[in-house]
Amino acid sequence: MKRTPSRRERRLVVLLTVQLSFSSLLLANTAAAEHFESAGIFGESGKQFTNFRPIPKWQDVLKRFRIEQRRQRDCDSGGCRDDHDWMQTLDRLRGKDRAVQVREVNRFANNWRYITDPTNWNQDDYWSTPDEFLKKHGDCEDYAIIKFLSLRALGFSNDDLRLVVIKDLNLGVAHSVTLVRLNDRIMMLDNQIDRVIPANAVKHYKPIFAANEEAWWLFTLLQ
Repeated sequence: MKRTPSRRERRLVVLLTVQLSFSSLLLANTAAAEHFESAGIFGESGKQFTNFRPIPKWQDVLKRFRIEQRRQRDCDSGGCRDDHDWMQTLDRLRGKDRAVQVREVNRFANNWRYITDPTNWNQDDYWSTPDEFLKKHGDCEDYAIIKFLSLRALGFSNDDLRLVVIKDLNLGVAHSVTLVRLNDRIMMLDNQIDRVIPANAVKHYKPIFAANEEAWWLFTLLQ
């Protein structure tokens, strides 16, 4: 005759089932989480460097941006602050949900007009600081720069951000975007796309190099 489990045994079975289900959920969430170290940049892994000399334009734009920041702080202390839309936007976004911050930063930057560097600066390739971009507009890397620095100003860590120079395999040209790790997914901010979308949804971008303020990563170049 089959024995009927006791009340205590039934409770243990239920508890064990719940524990196993919770453990499975944790494992599933861990497996689904994307990190730059594991997911890479558009599915590729790069070689990391901390010497920025090989990418001087990024090093230079960060240096000029810090000078702008010091100048602005001096101006603020002297009562001469002249707020522009960028600072007002960042102030409005502080404390908001991170997904809202990412979406609004992308929307704000994409409202500026696309102007090529030869037209704008009489140079083949010029990387603008946020202040320069807001005054004169810019091209793809200028959108990516202000998005990167906006998210940094809002508290996103360097570990969660990459400015990426890519080759657009459809058009055969260089392009730049910003990637951010948000809610365990790597998302892309692109001046050619209105929405923020998962980076792994893009198959025609091949990374050339990626950078944050602490390091940069070199990828295999296409011939």
